[in-house]
Amino acid sequence: MTKSLVDFLEELDSNAELKEAYLKDPVATATSYGLADADVKIIKNKDWDTVKSKFENLNKDIKVHSY
Repeated sequence: MTKSLVDFLEELDSNAELKEAYLKDPVATATSYGLADADVKIIKNKDWDTVKSKFENLNKDIKVHSY
């Protein structure tokens, strides 16, 4: 089952190993996490407007981090 982009980004906030891997290679980390190709592309392109809309569509709070 494909995991969601929102779940991935929320887990980055609480999983030190995932965050460390993301900092080294965001695209490979997103892929190995099990994100759909479209979501990996969002990470690759740093399309933060789309990320924001995904959180808003789920009525979730948005946290801003700079990595």
